[in-house]
Amino acid sequence: MDKKLLDKINAAVDKALEDFQSNPDFIFENELERLKYQYSEPKELKNWKKNQKCIVIRCEKKSIEKSHTIQKSGSIKELAENNHILTPNFNGKTGEMEMLSVGVNEASTFPGYCLEHESLFSEFENQKDYKTGEHMGLQLYRTVCREIVINEYQKKSLENIQKRYIEFRDKMMTDAIIANLDEETLNTPTLELKNFKVKSNDRRLKYTKRQVKLIDSNLKDFLYPYRDAVLNDLKKRKFQKIAYVAMTFNQQIPVALAGKANFYYKKNVDIIMNILPRTDNTYLFFSTLEKHTNALKLFMRQFENPLLMMNAIENCMIHGSDHWFIKPSVWNKIDQDSRQRILDSINDDKYNIANKFGMTILNDLKQKYFDLADKAVSIPNDVAELIIAEKEKSTLK
Repeated sequence: MDKKLLDKINAAVDKALEDFQSNPDFIFENELERLKYQYSEPKELKNWKKNQKCIVIRCEKKSIEKSHTIQKSGSIKELAENNHILTPNFNGKTGEMEMLSVGVNEASTFPGYCLEHESLFSEFENQKDYKTGEHMGLQLYRTVCREIVINEYQKKSLENIQKRYIEFRDKMMTDAIIANLDEETLNTPTLELKNFKVKSNDRRLKYTKRQVKLIDSNLKDFLYPYRDAVLNDLKKRKFQKIAYVAMTFNQQIPVALAGKANFYYKKNVDIIMNILPRTDNTYLFFSTLEKHTNALKLFMRQFENPLLMMNAIENCMIHGSDHWFIKPSVWNKIDQDSRQRILDSINDDKYNIANKFGMTILNDLKQKYFDLADKAVSIPNDVAELIIAEKEKSTLK
């Protein structure tokens, strides 16, 4: 190839790369096309609830489409109004969290188990209660199973989007280079243009690869080991490889939650959480790997005081798992501005469940505590100060 032709091609390539580096979105013809490759929020999982293979190890059967993580006949129905319940949901079109109304049959479902293995949970499902350590262990097991299913799908989804994006980007860059060449160059008989391949990782690929790495670490470092540990303990009918704290609160907490979260105690500690309301009380199951026993016990100290416990639950909702459900009337009592701020806070991943959340969600439940304190002859100064601070956080309309 003569030098003049080579210089023209190099100039066309340099111009396309310069345009791409200054504005990576120039390869998209419109906003709709750009949104197809929007990596900024991997919570948008469109098809993850379709039937998959049963998650039970060595089972090759197809899963049913709707295994419940949180009991439908227990906690979900307890909180439902007009057969519906509210849950935070990521809107892929707006890039924001919203509160979504879902029916009790759809709430907290995932494609987890085949019909045979779904029956593992039938005893406490039928009793609408958790009466044994095995029941608690099985509830922890299906919570971690949901986390595994959604993380595996999320990883696969991001990898597929990444592959399609690379193909699309390279094609569009080839088109941009061709557009930068004059007609004389394009008509050169000896010129053969092939697809241009960008070797460097642009911001979309860097972000996506980082997210895939985080998900992979999450699976390998905690979710898989925890699943294996709880299965071991269920088989041996003795808790050996997982640590747990199980509590019963003597009132209904108007929130049901089942998911994973983390906090820091010398190092990162991942935990599995369950908040399971019933008619007159609420079960709270918090669990981690046995090596983090002491860290879990220290974390759970904040649950010893009812008001601090309510704060801790709010922290778990906002800075922990977004797989929670709330009684509609409780949410609707919160003023509109506060609702939006609460939802916006869920998207902020700078915090963990040990970080305090500066707003109130469980307003009515806290008011009951305030009323009891008002009737008390005397209360400690630290409790009085806490009550004052909580009243200032109120988000009631």
